[in-house]
Amino acid sequence: MGRAEVLRTIKETESEAERIRNEAEAKASETISNARVKAAETSASGRQSADDDAASMISEARASSAKEAAKVAAEGDAQLEEVAANGKKNRKSAADAVLSAFREA
Repeated sequence: MGRAEVLRTIKETESEAERIRNEAEAKASETISNARVKAAETSASGRQSADDDAASMISEARASSAKEAAKVAAEGDAQLEEVAANGKKNRKSAADAVLSAFREA
């Protein structure tokens, strides 16, 4: 093998090594880029899932609160009706007591 042929082989090998290195760098860059995109998608998906879970919890809490409020309101309405009914029953005796107090004064 002559000197020129050895130099040509070395240059070809160096060129091939450079091409392989460039391809590897491009592949690594693409892999990193894909990983970043995947990470961003996963993060967004996780946030969306957390938001959905939070909205569901809030909705359940509102429904439970509304149910409890309706129960308390119904109890309050029943008590109001009882007070009103007792007031009607005792109206005559209360009026008589007031009139009696005025007459005695």
